[in-house]
Amino acid sequence: MKSWLHRTDAVGAEDLEAMARDAGLLAADEKLSPQLLAYTQAVVEQCASIADAYAPRDSDESAADHIRAMLPS
Repeated sequence: MKSWLHRTDAVGAEDLEAMARDAGLLAADEKLSPQLLAYTQAVVEQCASIADAYAPRDSDESAADHIRAMLPS
């Protein structure tokens, strides 16, 4: 299993780089470009915007807010 799957803590740039390497987008020693990071954040924002349609249940934080908080800003 990928070490970044099913995380409950926030992910950092190194985690995003591991995901990109696993997808074949980065070489072993390569770092995320600002453009690839911006793309990744846009995809996550789109996912969070889908979750915006669902009201929070037992906490003050919605699923969308939680998704957004999990990635580096």
